[in-house]
Amino acid sequence: MNPETDHGYRFGPFRLDLKQRLLLRGQEMVPLTPKLFETLLALIENSGAVVTKDELMKRVWRDAIVEERSLSQNVFLLRKALEEDSNGRHYIATVPKVGYRFLADVERSETGSSLIIEKHDRLRILSTEEDLTCAGEADSLRAIARDAVAITSWVSGGTRKRRWAASVMLLLVIVTGASYFLSASGSNRPATPSEVRSIAILPFTPLAADPGEEYLGLGMADSLIGRLTHLRQVVVRPTSAIRKYIAPQQDARAAGREQRVDAVLEGSIQRSGERIRLSVQLVSVRSGAPVWSYKCDELCKDIFAVQDSISQKVAEALASRLTGEEKQQITKHHTENTEAYQLYIKGRYFWNKRTGEGLKKALEYFNQAIETDPNYALAYVGVADSYTMLADYDWITPPEAALKAKAATTRALEIDDSLAEAHASLADIRRFFEWDWAGAEREYSRAMELNPNLPTAHQWYGEFLSAMGRHDEAVREMRRAEELDPLSLVVKSATGWVLYFARRYDDAIEQCQKVIEMDGGFSEVYSQLRRAYEQKGMYREAMDADEKLRRSRSKSAEGKVEIRNPSSATAYWQTILKLTKQDLKNNEAVQVRLAEAYAQLGERDRALELLERAYEGHSCWMPFLKVHPNLDRLHLDAGFERLLERVGLKSTDNN
Repeated sequence: MNPETDHGYRFGPFRLDLKQRLLLRGQEMVPLTPKLFETLLALIENSGAVVTKDELMKRVWRDAIVEERSLSQNVFLLRKALEEDSNGRHYIATVPKVGYRFLADVERSETGSSLIIEKHDRLRILSTEEDLTCAGEADSLRAIARDAVAITSWVSGGTRKRRWAASVMLLLVIVTGASYFLSASGSNRPATPSEVRSIAILPFTPLAADPGEEYLGLGMADSLIGRLTHLRQVVVRPTSAIRKYIAPQQDARAAGREQRVDAVLEGSIQRSGERIRLSVQLVSVRSGAPVWSYKCDELCKDIFAVQDSISQKVAEALASRLTGEEKQQITKHHTENTEAYQLYIKGRYFWNKRTGEGLKKALEYFNQAIETDPNYALAYVGVADSYTMLADYDWITPPEAALKAKAATTRALEIDDSLAEAHASLADIRRFFEWDWAGAEREYSRAMELNPNLPTAHQWYGEFLSAMGRHDEAVREMRRAEELDPLSLVVKSATGWVLYFARRYDDAIEQCQKVIEMDGGFSEVYSQLRRAYEQKGMYREAMDADEKLRRSRSKSAEGKVEIRNPSSATAYWQTILKLTKQDLKNNEAVQVRLAEAYAQLGERDRALELLERAYEGHSCWMPFLKVHPNLDRLHLDAGFERLLERVGLKSTDNN
């Protein structure tokens, strides 16, 4: 494209102005961050062709290293900006495991908008996307003056009708300029500390290029999150939400808008031996102006003192009144040993990767931290969480995980009974491994009492309430977890499960589709999506979801069964039987899935036999035995009733 002659593109009701980097719908500007604009431009320039994920990531983030999830969320936000759902049109198609294709017909266009509209849009994007520096305001004043001069020149010597039209145009220019500066004084006014009700703490940028230190910036953020999350007046996004911003040169305000927070804490960090040098500031997402800043120019030997100082200053800036408990929590040291702390944050770094290799490395670091400081309660919680996650992802058996996770959590609580994370971990152990329903609820309640802003506690408690048949309460807890961690695929996907168990199948499908829009490669969501489709009798859609799940987990399962469009429920469930039997793992999850198929085919004895095996293996599916829709046909069977009684679910009441 020749930039001297071509100034943009048109598609549908939209125009992309390359000169001013604007997206317009008619005469209305559609606000886009720079990275969203660059993503859209890359897709449009290759309209009709597939643009690979790698190509997009290299173009949009250039030399920065980011996760694929960042791109998925960029596309998700673009679809929202283009209003795909509301107008019934689809502009961006996902090509699974490859990339994206722009579907709309695209035409090159010259920038043909009028002077006033063009200037008005330019001012609007300045007031929403850029800092209003003195130079920027001066440029805008000059631009408005040039418009006024142009209108005056146009009217010179003109007719009476032209003079009247020019007067209207001149008035519009003046009003536009006045509105701009009035809005700038409001929308770009730095947020006062009292107005900040939510923050995201981004991974600190390491100043050294040593790849072995990549965990340090995330570890500092994780530590501060752990401290500040105890503030009851401010919501702090969890580590799982901010891990994606670990790449250098992140746009802090764009991250803040994506995380839907009022302010972002960002900083840089450099380590030299045992000493730390850092700079940190709290930035208003609305204006880009700093709310508070702190710098340690000297090399600070005591990293804990640095964290204390940052936590206290940020807390005092944000919270109008700190309780004694909050003051104690934000300066609380779980260890005084620098080496143990460094090992712990390395463990959390690898734990957050959620891979088998990552969890095993995390276990090594957590155990090393415990060897260094045997009274490090958080390190014991890390060990427990690692074993529970390994069982959840079928890398070890539930009984093996239960013994080791319980021992670690018990020790953590012996050291510090006020640790919310430890109570949440113990609650999950009692739910999944011990089937102690009353004990699990007590621990969930205790965790949320100690830290009301811990999203995993709300998520896990919501799942527990769902298993107990308390569906309305369950949905409320899941929505609270989503509020605390709005971009978490895990939380959003878990909400799909809760809606499915509540028999709200349409809502479950809608929830799953939202997850897929954010990241179509997140395999877990297809498990509940296929089940929701099954209950709706939408077997072709269920088969498609099953295939996506199977391919994401094992390429060896592709193409072994030819039936893709079952003509009836019987044909569908027979196909599921064939596919599930091909799974190489004969674990408890596979046995439950086979039991679902046999139950739906009316083979109750076979279904119960498989559920007995799952029971003996202490399957993590057992808590949901009573509320699982695919097992409803077994509820009148005496064998199923006895199974419920042994799991302790017979005495619980459904809502």
